[in-house]
Amino acid sequence: MAANYAINLKKKLALKGIHGFIFLTGVTAKISWVGKEIIDELIEKSQPFIICAWHHDIYFSSWLLKDFELTALISSSRDGEYINQILSSFGFMAVRGSSTRGGIGAMKQLVRCIKDGNAVAITPDGPQGPIHRVQEGIVALAKMTGVPIIPWRYEANSCWKLNSWDSHKIPKPFTKIRSFVGQPLYVPKSASSSDFGTYCGQLEMLMNDLISELKRQS
Repeated sequence: MAANYAINLKKKLALKGIHGFIFLTGVTAKISWVGKEIIDELIEKSQPFIICAWHHDIYFSSWLLKDFELTALISSSRDGEYINQILSSFGFMAVRGSSTRGGIGAMKQLVRCIKDGNAVAITPDGPQGPIHRVQEGIVALAKMTGVPIIPWRYEANSCWKLNSWDSHKIPKPFTKIRSFVGQPLYVPKSASSSDFGTYCGQLEMLMNDLISELKRQS
């Protein structure tokens, strides 16, 4: 269960400002998609799925992924509460906790969400890294539920990068943004925990392939 963090007026105003800046960027940027039909087809079939996104893409995922009715796994930390406030303002639901660090309760909630027909989103290199390294929780969730993991990334021609462990990306208004969806990865029910590392490696390769595709599209 997430701690109950009080948010003072100054923080509330800052969060409103962040929401407004994301909105401004969203309506002024030139946004294009590659592979979005993969998600559209799953939604049309009422097939739940797991979006895999890197932690440094959270900020603008709030805009790019807002139409997919996602439930996001968000850290139960104070910083996680700020992320929760932003994502919820764009229509996301949340499960608080971690899929790998003592988060048995969070994992059970995610399984329940998926069995209820909902898609979820996980940043498998969060909440503290190492950057772009998939932790096993997302693989375990895919095995337990039988739903596909969908790799997703975006790149912006012009963005700021925060001085954080993940060099978090803040796209600038009016920039060109390309959003890429990769091929689904399924983890069979027969997979054992000793196989998880292999599937983590496969998922990392799929995520890296998206950047290769982004460069080819440039």
